[in-house]
Amino acid sequence: MSLLAPLFLLGLAGIALPLWLHRLQTQKPERLPISSVMLLAQSEQRLHVQKKLRFLLLLSLRILLLALVALAFAQPLWKLAAGAGLIGKAREHLIIIDNSLSMSAEGRLDAARAAADSIIGELAGGDRAQIAAAGSSIELQVAGSGGASADKAALRRALAQIRPGAGRLEYATAIGAIDSLATDSQLPLVVHLISDFQASGLSPRFADLLPHTAQARPVELQLHAVAAMAAPNYTIAAVRAAADGIHVTVRGHGTPAAPVAVHLRVNDVERGVQRQTAPADGEVTLQFTGIALNAGDNRVLAQLEPADPLVADDAHYAVLQGGGAQAVPLLTADIRGPSVTYIGAALNVAAARYRAQALRIGEFDARTLERYRWVLVDDIGALDAALANGLQKYLESGGAVLAASGARAAALQTLPLTGQSVRGVTVRNADPLSIGRVDGTHALLVNTSGWQNLSVARMLKVDAATADRVLIASEDGEPLLLERRIGTGRLLLLTSSLDNAWNDLPVQPVFVNFIAEAARWLAGDDAAGVQQLTGALLQLPTAGGGAVQVVDPEGRELLSLSATRSARSLRLPRSGIYRLVTPARETLIAVNSDPRESDLLPIDEAALTGWRNAAAAAQAVAPEEGSVQAESGSLPLAQWLLLLLALVVVAESLAGNWLLRRGTGVPS
Repeated sequence: MSLLAPLFLLGLAGIALPLWLHRLQTQKPERLPISSVMLLAQSEQRLHVQKKLRFLLLLSLRILLLALVALAFAQPLWKLAAGAGLIGKAREHLIIIDNSLSMSAEGRLDAARAAADSIIGELAGGDRAQIAAAGSSIELQVAGSGGASADKAALRRALAQIRPGAGRLEYATAIGAIDSLATDSQLPLVVHLISDFQASGLSPRFADLLPHTAQARPVELQLHAVAAMAAPNYTIAAVRAAADGIHVTVRGHGTPAAPVAVHLRVNDVERGVQRQTAPADGEVTLQFTGIALNAGDNRVLAQLEPADPLVADDAHYAVLQGGGAQAVPLLTADIRGPSVTYIGAALNVAAARYRAQALRIGEFDARTLERYRWVLVDDIGALDAALANGLQKYLESGGAVLAASGARAAALQTLPLTGQSVRGVTVRNADPLSIGRVDGTHALLVNTSGWQNLSVARMLKVDAATADRVLIASEDGEPLLLERRIGTGRLLLLTSSLDNAWNDLPVQPVFVNFIAEAARWLAGDDAAGVQQLTGALLQLPTAGGGAVQVVDPEGRELLSLSATRSARSLRLPRSGIYRLVTPARETLIAVNSDPRESDLLPIDEAALTGWRNAAAAAQAVAPEEGSVQAESGSLPLAQWLLLLLALVVVAESLAGNWLLRRGTGVPS
């Protein structure tokens, strides 16, 4: 027997109270009347008080009452023998097998299949079962005619279909999917979760780990662990371009200090191997110097040698840009204006990968937009209809724009690109506005600071639409910096200027950092565009009805011909470098496993036991009428103790009243 809340057993100390009360009851000597005490000699009076426990039946009932209260609050669980629970009643079994990346280590998936096979073999008459594989997505494996099946051979064939995956499993996600995976049957449901139970997969909210089915039937959760110990594992954590070449970072999880070796390939050409000693359970960076990248996208593969127990995370793919600084069109009505000077200087200082190319708005050919990763506009109000239409299509197909405001925008009633109404201009020349709120959680702003020193004399008054995210707001609550997703593109709108006329942002220290972070975020260098996780959903550009195709690392097209125009997203099933092809451009996307899957540390045994006990207690809250409690390793006893407590209260009351009627002076 175990206890969910053993500290409540301290309440057993209250048993001392009835013992003390019952010993207070004294037995006084008998007094007899006499005629007079005048002639008796006076002597010292000695009083003998006899104290002993009396009313033993009542005392026993009171002690039992206090003991039952303490035990009920401690929530004891009675360990059930194998095969106990829901005797004589058919059940539906949902067998969820973790096939995430970590399960490909050390034969863990084979152990999971063996555990599932054992469950199938123990199905009783009338029982039915379903098999599901859980990784980055949770999918039922068809057995027989589909749905829950009693055919053990069909279930084993479905079990054999499960293959090692490359995604990540969050246990809360698996628990949350139970209601959608289970059939509409009213049979009691037994959920078997078979996994290595990585510590990194636990939800921060423990309640998310307990099943909450909307169906009116009992749900039992059984946890089957197939890995009791952590396994040391190395993984390549990062590959990045540096001034002297390419740097590769290797991370060890539970590893001793040992030498590691990394092979590097760039554009399918072997570029050498580096060896270095990694610290215990730490990181080491290996430098491949003297490697010049080609202009544009470069395919890079870093490979650990030799392979460790988790082979799937020993390779890391990257798409690195080469060829020096890339031109970014700065569309302006005045190519010699102060905004051009400020932006150009900021890019030169903090974002060496990009250089501003000032282009007059009236002379720019919108058909060339697809050549650029992102675009700058110093006054959104200066855009003519043709250029605004071209930028709209550019954004819809995956482009990115940083647009500021100015005198021309202030003269408009409706802004191009966003369609927002201009309610006027805030003018605070004598008493400039300060910043009231900064969304520090956004990837663009997380590494910037100093916005509180900004003074804003003028800014447009526009309302944020439902699709907008306000990143910075002034002290009066008006949006200063907005983000909007248009199609698959990104638009940043600054409702003030970039020329030091409406604010002092260009002369503030935060300006250079802001331009650098905007360049990184808009160009997709924040790893949201060119870097993805295995099993993630890739959002596809669909605006304009143009065909889009995704080619996997083996050169296979992942979309059917009919889906090239209608698909909205596509799951990335394995690691490697994918090609996203649209009529306007081709983008390379590096896909790697989730780094959290590389840490093979399992949930500690105490936490796993607590999870099992909590699931058992939650199951006992509302059992199906007429059914016997299902086996979950233990049977909660609290409800039975409360019933016994009620009977003892009644018995104690009856015994006390009976003694009072006899005039015995019952202690209270």
